[in-house]
Amino acid sequence: MKPISTILGAAAVALAAGSFSAQAADVKTMTAEEVAKAFSKGSMVCDWKAGKKGRDKGTDYYYKDMTATSGNADRVLGKNTTLQGKWSISGDTLSLQFGVVGAPQMYKLAMLEKKTYTAYLNGKKKKMTFKCK
Repeated sequence: MKPISTILGAAAVALAAGSFSAQAADVKTMTAEEVAKAFSKGSMVCDWKAGKKGRDKGTDYYYKDMTATSGNADRVLGKNTTLQGKWSISGDTLSLQFGVVGAPQMYKLAMLEKKTYTAYLNGKKKKMTFKCK
């Protein structure tokens, strides 16, 4: 009887995992036009939360000092830490790179409410939520 309960348990886990990924796929991310409009007005300041229960927090400053859809950025973490980086928009994707090591992180955005977004790393995994001013 034990093998049947093991099979049923594995099936339940598989169904739950499938249900979770279906929910993640159902998230409506913003179109290229919506992302461009959100970042169309001057430089932006966005407070963000990430990690378990939003414990990681900070403020990003996006400067529109290169083109209409790219520029330099500052990420402020706590009182004494500021990371410098770059941001850009390409189609429906927001690219962020802080520091000089590694590739930029690519995010698809979903609007929660006006000027509040959830960012999905590589369009799949929820990474952070941010509210812009």
